[in-house]
Amino acid sequence: MYYRNNFNNYNAGGFLTPATRFLLALTGMAFLAQVIFDWMTGYGFTQVFALSWPGIRHLALWQPLTYMFLHGGIWHLIFNMLGLFFLGPETERALGSRRFIRLYLVCGLLGGLGWLLISGAQGYCLGASGAVLGVLAAFAALFPDRPITLLVFFVLPVTMRARTMALALGAITLLMMLSQPGHIAHAAHLVGGLAGWLYVALIFNRRGSAIGWRPRQWWNDLRWRWERRNFKVVSRLDGMGGEPPDIPAGAPPPAEEVDRILEKISRYGLSALTAAERDILQHASRRRRL
Repeated sequence: MYYRNNFNNYNAGGFLTPATRFLLALTGMAFLAQVIFDWMTGYGFTQVFALSWPGIRHLALWQPLTYMFLHGGIWHLIFNMLGLFFLGPETERALGSRRFIRLYLVCGLLGGLGWLLISGAQGYCLGASGAVLGVLAAFAALFPDRPITLLVFFVLPVTMRARTMALALGAITLLMMLSQPGHIAHAAHLVGGLAGWLYVALIFNRRGSAIGWRPRQWWNDLRWRWERRNFKVVSRLDGMGGEPPDIPAGAPPPAEEVDRILEKISRYGLSALTAAERDILQHASRRRRL
C-alpha cells in the first residue's frame, strides 16, 4: 500500500522542495552504493552501516544515523520514498528546510534507538520507515483535517483525514509489534511516528515558529481550552449599542476585543496570547459564569 496527499499538481519539478529532494537523492545513492558494495564484499557494507546491537557494542556509533539510508530491497526503498515524496514537501514548507531535515533525522535516530531498546533484537535494522512515519505524524499534527488517499495494494483507494490515518497506522503498528515481532522493525516505526508528532506538537506552534516547551505553559493552555467553553460574545453589552469610551472597573471587556483574541487563538493557538490578553479572557469567563 502507499499513501498520497491530495494535491492538484504533481509536477515533480515544482512540487518537490529542496530538503525532500536532497533526502530522496541521498537515500537513492546510498541504496545504490549498498547494492554495489554488498555484491563486492558479501553484505559487508550492510553489516557495517545497518543498526545492530553488536555494532553498537563495538562502538559503531554512526549506525543509528546511517541505517535509515539503507534498505532491504528495491520495494522497501520505493514504499518509503513514496511516503517521503508525497508528504515531505508540504511538511517542509510548514517547518522550513532545516527544521524538516532535523525532524527527519531525529525521528529516524529515535526510531532506531527505540528498536534497540524495545525489541532487543540481535539482527539488523535498516530502512527509512521510522523517519518517514515521523514525517507522516508531523504532517498529521500540522494538517489534521487534510485528506490523504491510501491505495491498498495499489488498487483500492481509501481516503481519510491525516490525523485519522496517523492514529490508525500507530494503532496497527503497536498491535503488530506486540503480537507479531517478525522481521519488521515495528518498534522503530512506532517510536519514529511518536517523535514526529511530539516534534510538532511541543516544539512548534501553528505558525511554524519554534517555541520552548514549558510545562507551566502547557498546563495553562489546557486550562484556557477548558474555560473557553464559558465564553459567550455578544454584540451589545448592558443594552447599549456600543462600548462607552471609558469602561468602568468590573465591566465586561469590549466584545470586539474578545472577538479579536478568540480569532488569534483560532489562527495561532493559545501560546501566542500575551499576559494582558489572557487576563481579558479570564475576566470574560468570570462574567459568563456570574
